Amino acid sequence: MTLPDDLLAHARATSRGNLSAYVERALRGQQLQDAAPDLRAWRQRSANDTEELTGIFGEEIA
Repeated sequence: MTLPDDLLAHARATSRGNLSAYVERALRGQQLQDAAPDLRAWRQRSANDTEELTGIFGEEIA
């Protein structure tokens, strides 16, 4: 993979000598950003399920 010189210099400085770990964290961060809309939708659906189950079984399950 080829990076522009300024980006490579920043990544090397920020990585404290472990460029592989830096790249891994960056890729994981991007995956989380990409998944955020789906996670928000899942949380909303789960909240609705909790409200419904609480209504059926009472507060002890929440």
